[in-house]
Amino acid sequence: MSRIHYFQRYSSVENTVTNNTLQLFGRIYEHSASAASRLLSELTGEAVFIGIEITQQNRESTAVPDGNIIQRSFKIAVETKVDVPVDFDQLKRHASSFGNESLRILLLLTKAVLTSTERAKLEALQKKFLGVVIRSITFENICNAVKDLFKPHEESIRELAIDYVEYCNDSGLFDQSRDLMRIVPCGKSVGINKVHRIYFQPSDRGYTSHAFIGIYNQKAVRAVLGVKSVFDVEFDGANLKKTLIYGDATDAYDGAILAIIADAKLNCDYEIETGHRFFCGDMADTHFAKTSPGGILGARFVNIKDLIGQHGDVANIAAKELRQINMPKSHTVIRG
Repeated sequence: MSRIHYFQRYSSVENTVTNNTLQLFGRIYEHSASAASRLLSELTGEAVFIGIEITQQNRESTAVPDGNIIQRSFKIAVETKVDVPVDFDQLKRHASSFGNESLRILLLLTKAVLTSTERAKLEALQKKFLGVVIRSITFENICNAVKDLFKPHEESIRELAIDYVEYCNDSGLFDQSRDLMRIVPCGKSVGINKVHRIYFQPSDRGYTSHAFIGIYNQKAVRAVLGVKSVFDVEFDGANLKKTLIYGDATDAYDGAILAIIADAKLNCDYEIETGHRFFCGDMADTHFAKTSPGGILGARFVNIKDLIGQHGDVANIAAKELRQINMPKSHTVIRG
């Protein structure tokens, strides 16, 4: 069953994208003004302070009042460009529209990092409007900033931040799938998953796009599958019908698919001849341990790049880097 999302997925027009991003900022502010301050400060590179400042016995120019309650003014104007070029004349108009705020920031939000030509134009605009801070950020910058903004016990707001990351990925605002490993708990099937180098699940079970699958059993990821092809399969006992969902259209995995269908019935009492999706590719053994109490009840995603930096093929990930570390207690990026 698909999860209910905080951010709607049905449109990628700029108004929707901007609304979802501002809603994220607004919900974070409702949860914690200090968290919103940290987020905006990281994204803009400026000290953005949200809230009142209370001081006592601070000397002013001509007097020393007993106390001060100060609200410092700032304005952040956001211009979003998703699938159209950056309009620098429009940015110029935005930069001209600020009032008397003590901190004035114009934030350009794009899918991709600006080209060198675009950066040069933005720098020229910054020189023209010295009283306005002009910054360019990507949706990936926002996602990276919110991922570790909250503690594990802040479950509700973490779920919201997680869903925003999913939304950006699902909407093509940036592609993190190349770095994601979906950790899936496998019970009776773990042996045949490893033997045949295939993971299977019901076809109607939702998930976020990912490049790797971690075969989890008994408090550790035991093997990592680098996904090359994903098929929905129907097998009537004689004929194998495959529908390509993702990756390479190939018959190279047909033998393994037929073998795991037979072994699933024989060894696990699973009927997977119909209505199931098969994730095929390269697999390597590892031992990526969960040291915190309890197991995992459902699938979890971790970002491989965040864990080990740049990575190579699946064997390199599994056999070397992941063996050297334990599963972080709070590193879950996406739940699904």
